[in-house]
Amino acid sequence: MNVDVKSLSVLIADRLRLVAVELVPLDVECAWPVYRATAIGCEPMLVKVTERAAAERTLSFLSAAEGCPFLPRPILADAPDFEGHAVLCLEWKASKRVNAEDMTEGQLGSFAEGCRILAEALAHYRGPITPLAEADSPRGQYAALRDYAGRHPVMARLLRPLLDIPEAEREYGARELAIIHGDLQPKNYGFDGDRLAAVYDTDDLTEGLACEDAVYAFTERARRSELSAARRRRLTELFLRLVELSPWPKDEWLIAVNHSRLRIAARRLEKRPDSVFVAFDIARRDKPLRLLVGALRRGHA
Repeated sequence: MNVDVKSLSVLIADRLRLVAVELVPLDVECAWPVYRATAIGCEPMLVKVTERAAAERTLSFLSAAEGCPFLPRPILADAPDFEGHAVLCLEWKASKRVNAEDMTEGQLGSFAEGCRILAEALAHYRGPITPLAEADSPRGQYAALRDYAGRHPVMARLLRPLLDIPEAEREYGARELAIIHGDLQPKNYGFDGDRLAAVYDTDDLTEGLACEDAVYAFTERARRSELSAARRRRLTELFLRLVELSPWPKDEWLIAVNHSRLRIAARRLEKRPDSVFVAFDIARRDKPLRLLVGALRRGHA
């Protein structure tokens, strides 16, 4: 999306009654434009241009979760219109991005506690969310994978580790789903020293197991091919430590990791639904996540 930054700056300055606002684009992978905003007489802000519904969800949740130490407070109580979209102006939380495998023991402990606090805030939230669609559920994603395997039986052998996930380890079953952040990956949280200092991007609150936010921070990294063997071992060690530090049952962590595996596969299929070669890509991305599953299963023994 191309944004007229000058017009956006004027809009924000006018709403906050400031002389001028400077916007600097942030170097993050995001579907929507994100900026760091500075102005004389005002603390730094995070500014995001996004969909109207997403902005309203964010403001609704942040208002309800006031007092949560790592969540930014809204600078504007509403999201003004801009070029057919909405503008979020949030508190800038000074923090440093830290990938999951690079967390210190102190950061891991703070992250575990932060995930618990976030889950508690979400449990009390009664505002709008994005309901979990059937296609995005473990059942729907597994069905998409089986359909692909049926259409490309020669390639199905590459997908066997995913197709062989036992139902009990990939189905929510009768478990009560919680409201979750839905995208708690490293670009959306940050630390100040050992303290979890920032959690952003609450635009798309959705449903899942309460532990899925914590799981996603690690599976998002595990799928990356550039990790060395040493860093991958460290990632697994920290993940198992996180499970021990957190309040949720280990069997739910296993379901959550397998849900991540299925989600990654389903997203690749969405992009290349008829390609026989997509199975190679899925298998490559899934292999490191199976290490987390194996570690969890050994922990059950």
